[in-house]
Amino acid sequence: MKIKTELNSRTVPTRIAIGNGILDELEKKDLSDIKVSDVIKNAKVSRMSFYRYYENLYDALCDYLNIIVNGYMIEGGELNDPGVFMKLEHIEFSLNYFDRYARYFLILNRNGLYTILIDAVNEYMMKNILPRKKLHMYELYAYAGGLLNSFLKWEEDGKKESAHNVALMIYRLFTRSSNDELPL
Repeated sequence: MKIKTELNSRTVPTRIAIGNGILDELEKKDLSDIKVSDVIKNAKVSRMSFYRYYENLYDALCDYLNIIVNGYMIEGGELNDPGVFMKLEHIEFSLNYFDRYARYFLILNRNGLYTILIDAVNEYMMKNILPRKKLHMYELYAYAGGLLNSFLKWEEDGKKESAHNVALMIYRLFTRSSNDELPL
């Protein structure tokens, strides 16, 4: 997999255009039926630009998520304080931040590409949170998967609940102590 991970301001718009070009095509057909020529036409970039960054469409989708996650870390304050990630305010921030990219998440999920999402979430937690927090990796996997799945369901259901209420439900679930009585 060849992915340019730096967030150089000159490369990001091209990489985002490529990602959006793939999403446009995924709304009409399966990933296996999409050709690079279709994507570059939609993205208004050259074939050379595409291959400068990626070997294939899957890599481009992974990179698009990498760009989203880097923005999340910067805006959410996790680069400076990884302790914010399980606080109520940060869970609400997470839902609202990822809502900006709902199209990406929903299209991937609808097209059976959930593994791109969950792999990125798990990798993020293992690289950025686990080394700095005193939690077991299974707690992080449960939290990351729970947050991702809750977000997807919230989006799919048309966001009938406020981001705050969904965040509160997630927060309460993951902040119960082992002595708390769980409902049956």
